[in-house]
Amino acid sequence: MDRFDVAVIGGGPSGLHAAFLLAEKGLKVLVAEQKREIGSDVICTGIVGKEIFQEFSIPSDPVIRDIQIVKVVSSSGNSLHYQHPSSFACIVDRKMFDQALAEKARAAGAEIALGTCVRDVTLGRDGVEIETGGLDAPARTFAARMVILATGIDHRLNKKLGLGVPDDHLLGAQAEIEISNGAAATIFIGKSVAPGAFAWAVPTVEGRLRLGLVTSREPRAWFLNLMKKFYPDKMDEFRPESIQIKAIAQGLVSRTYGDRVITLGETAGQVKTTTGGGIYFGLLCSRIAADVVHHCHQAGSFSAQGLSAYEKAWREAIQREIVVGHYARRIFSLFSDAQIERLFDLVKTDGIIPLVQAKGQFDWQSGLLIELAKKVPPLSYFSDIRKKLDLFDRFLS
Repeated sequence: MDRFDVAVIGGGPSGLHAAFLLAEKGLKVLVAEQKREIGSDVICTGIVGKEIFQEFSIPSDPVIRDIQIVKVVSSSGNSLHYQHPSSFACIVDRKMFDQALAEKARAAGAEIALGTCVRDVTLGRDGVEIETGGLDAPARTFAARMVILATGIDHRLNKKLGLGVPDDHLLGAQAEIEISNGAAATIFIGKSVAPGAFAWAVPTVEGRLRLGLVTSREPRAWFLNLMKKFYPDKMDEFRPESIQIKAIAQGLVSRTYGDRVITLGETAGQVKTTTGGGIYFGLLCSRIAADVVHHCHQAGSFSAQGLSAYEKAWREAIQREIVVGHYARRIFSLFSDAQIERLFDLVKTDGIIPLVQAKGQFDWQSGLLIELAKKVPPLSYFSDIRKKLDLFDRFLS
């Protein structure tokens, strides 16, 4: 039986980055990934903040293009053009991005087992046993001193091991379409476009557009409605079977650690609740996890008491972002299309764009949300938001 210090279940960005950091610290690390290829069939807009590459020492080769200008469109077609003082984000090839993280992990000494579906995890007094196997893969058993669950929206092992799961989810739908060059990154908002959240159109390589949405219900139907409304000339050539569907975790998770186990990334609810993006928070929490796990390794114990430092640290880092963003998005989802049109008019006249330019940060949004709520005039549908966001701000501070 192969034995490791740490077994990471899941080969997405958070799991791979944790594996790299732990292997770099000298631990023997296994990554068990059920896909046969890292980064394949990922449902993601591919937008990340510019700072992510320097902060986490990730090669910038996967970058397709930078984003400085964003177009925001309401359900009626009313539009706003926002230009940030500099490029604030970029579009990446997610397959290349994930594979760059995998190469870093391998170079540091981590073993990555592809096509390895974890069927069960058993926690013992002296270690962990991981049982794997599939329809076309032989059954294998790995042993480790502890396990990191980075399984995305698959919470089967969380529940089996007595750990928390996100109590709220959105549903994402995405596909790529052909389009003429020159399209700007666009956000669509409105109850008749993407109830509960928003939609997007992101240009990737020349002539291709990544079109998608996040919604609270019926993502496939709302995706087709989005195409009919804004890209009707593409309907005849579009294949509905190309739409990819994904659940997206929302909100804080009650418990992300136990004896010999922690959860990480979307499995732990470490997702931006405004947009559903999980790459930055996952990488940040991977760094926190690696520090705590390494400390426990040096102390010779992976007990729940020692691993509890992980939950304390990641909550201190991003709990405010998750709670404020989650509340703001849920309140915004109640706005009618007419109220959103009034908001568009307000943004054009009330100095809000300069505030966004001055305060906006792609991965840290709670401060801007609080400031925006304070600036909005006391219209009936804004007053409750402003009061409650202020309350959250005072509570979390």
